[in-house]
Amino acid sequence: MQKYEYVTRAEYSPVKNEIESVIKRAQIIMEEKYETPFYFELIGSGRRHLITRIKGGNKGYDFDYNLIIEPPEQGYKYLPDVVNKDFINAFNKAVKGTRFNCPEDSTSALTFACIDRKNKKRTYGCDLAIIYYASDDPDDGYYYLKNWKNGKYSFELRKPSQNIDWKLNIIREYENGWSWIREEYLKLKNKNKDKNKKSFVLYLESIHNVYNWIQQWEDDED
Repeated sequence: MQKYEYVTRAEYSPVKNEIESVIKRAQIIMEEKYETPFYFELIGSGRRHLITRIKGGNKGYDFDYNLIIEPPEQGYKYLPDVVNKDFINAFNKAVKGTRFNCPEDSTSALTFACIDRKNKKRTYGCDLAIIYYASDDPDDGYYYLKNWKNGKYSFELRKPSQNIDWKLNIIREYENGWSWIREEYLKLKNKNKDKNKKSFVLYLESIHNVYNWIQQWEDDED
């Protein structure tokens, strides 16, 4: 059975910088050629320095980013297939001269990776979700670009995970709180059999699980 391990910050930090350099090149192209400016943010497990990979595996590790475009003006709607095509074209140009391959289109993200062809393995990569916020209130969620795999694209609403930041703050009040999350996240990664479940979903699950344990422990103490 495959086992995951954490990647050290010393190892992944240069890779993160390399990926963000590519994203910044794409930013310039999207604004100058397609008049679609965006900003980006690292999300999920990578944002919390919980980068993992399979021990002895050949798939390496990944980062997840949101590429955030402006909400459409009133009376105007984005053409999802056009937005997707523009981003692919921009990143095709942005990866030229780098170690990354051209981006591929997955269900809810564009992906690109660095391939070690000599050793026939994938060393690291990146998933890029294209989104815009539903409103100025983050609790209203955001729309993400979805590929339905039949040539159809759409922007679908996704609501934020309920009280996740609040639960995280409660957990971190405990001296070992963050260690509990790291342990639970790695356990969930090793138990997960759903190939379509993203790392950031497992990260959210680890927070919910640890928070529930704390509440149960406090109830038992009372």
